[in-house]
Amino acid sequence: MPLLPDTQATLPSDWYYDDKHHQRELEAIWYRDWVCVGRAEEIPNAGDFLVRKIGNQSLIVTRDRDDVIRVFHNTCRHRGTVICANETGHFANGRIICPYHTWTYSLAGELVATPVRIESDDFQMSDYSLYDVHVDHWGGFIFVNLSDEPNKSLKDFMEGEDDGLANWPLEEMISVHQESIPLKCNWKLFWENYSECYHCPRHHPELCKIVPIYKEGLTGTDETSEDQRDGHSIRHGVGEGKITWTIDGQTKLPLIEGLSAEEVKRGMVYASVTASMYVVGHPDYVRSVRIYPTDAETTDLIIDWYLMPGTKEKHADKIEHMLELGRLVVEQDGELCELNQRGLKSKAHEHGVLVPQEYWVWDFHEWIKARLNEAGTKERERL
Repeated sequence: MPLLPDTQATLPSDWYYDDKHHQRELEAIWYRDWVCVGRAEEIPNAGDFLVRKIGNQSLIVTRDRDDVIRVFHNTCRHRGTVICANETGHFANGRIICPYHTWTYSLAGELVATPVRIESDDFQMSDYSLYDVHVDHWGGFIFVNLSDEPNKSLKDFMEGEDDGLANWPLEEMISVHQESIPLKCNWKLFWENYSECYHCPRHHPELCKIVPIYKEGLTGTDETSEDQRDGHSIRHGVGEGKITWTIDGQTKLPLIEGLSAEEVKRGMVYASVTASMYVVGHPDYVRSVRIYPTDAETTDLIIDWYLMPGTKEKHADKIEHMLELGRLVVEQDGELCELNQRGLKSKAHEHGVLVPQEYWVWDFHEWIKARLNEAGTKERERL
């Protein structure tokens, strides 16, 4: 069990509310890493679009006539006007049109018309395509990278996390329910909460009945099957007689085909894309939680539940049973993160401490510091 050998200091408290530091993190992490912006199923047809914000960057996600998913900055090349004011929609006639001066682009981002513009010899339409963004895909999820040139592929960035869900047919699955939750807390607090279960015995009694190791205040990801503190054995995954994450640990849905016996027995397999998303595969459904910082002290969550096509229609009366526990846990965690945010502005609290079982929080903090240092080095090299 990778416990911390000693107590460790947390990140400085002002890193959770200082606007200037928040901008540093946006530049060092959110504008350089791969971030999920949606699902391919959300834009099934050529011309369908959705708008997603990462920090203060607004992006258009669409599908062109060749069925290629494209992502552009939501900014006209003429004078920088926002092109899409709506969060979702469809580009009529396969044209992306700026609402200000009607500059018109193809679904591939090429400038194709500039109505009533006076011609000049030095103006070349090909010089003014939309600002495009690097795009990649995993399991039906659409990822973007806002850097000029990503330093890692999406595959390398995930560092094997995708392998754990290889038997789940993610690309075929569809979202059957989505919830958007605004939180009054810094994005890091939600990821820290996800990274430890020290809080679980007190705040997630319903979940602890389903996952025994959580009752011990442990995450259940890398621990051995023996709890080294007192020698008693703790079952990994869901408890004896439980199947999945529901209030009673039972399922009223068909199990997903192709899973191994061990995957079914465990009842939950995580894939974490630090620090913007995690996906949990269960024997009967999949959940994803996406994290989007909106400013230094607010964060948006998007939670989806996925089933195979047709399952929701055949089992419409069973969907609420699937949703109940996951929804409750996020609600409980959100309340804790907001309480945490409010307390961090105390003049007396410059930083906190981490106890041994908060090893994944420590690991996350080290990751944050490394990313900030790396970005600072690159900026100095550029200058």
